[in-house]
Amino acid sequence: MRGLWRHCADERGIASVMAIFIMVLLLVSGIFLVRMSSTEGDIAYGSMWAEGSFFAADAGINVGIDRLVPGGPTCATAATSMGAFSYSVAAGAGADANCFLNTTQRAGYSIGSGTGYNPGGFVFYNYAITGSGTGPRSAQRTIDAQVAYGPIAQ
Repeated sequence: MRGLWRHCADERGIASVMAIFIMVLLLVSGIFLVRMSSTEGDIAYGSMWAEGSFFAADAGINVGIDRLVPGGPTCATAATSMGAFSYSVAAGAGADANCFLNTTQRAGYSIGSGTGYNPGGFVFYNYAITGSGTGPRSAQRTIDAQVAYGPIAQ
């Protein structure tokens, strides 16, 4: 019986077992940290591409505003690429690119010298413009804007 007890009390080799156990723990934690940092990088790139797509859609809105013709019932559509991002501007909801909504008339003051208060009012032309931006990995943003052009004296 005493010989059996001495055999179990022998601690030779326990250091290598503990070293292997600690190395396995370090390997598992290292794999976890690498996967977590990879996921964080993907999230950061996704938000960067989404933000770039938003700014491309905003550029499309500004191009659409620049192409408005006061009093004109139709607007032109355009599409342009800017590096990895591109935008397209569409005016109105129909296929005829009709972005003119309506006119509104409001009384008020004019900035012009000596004109004063105009009780007849000023006319504002109202337009609807949609800008779409796309980026890498299918990042897309769309902005709908309603634009009032005026005042135009009556």
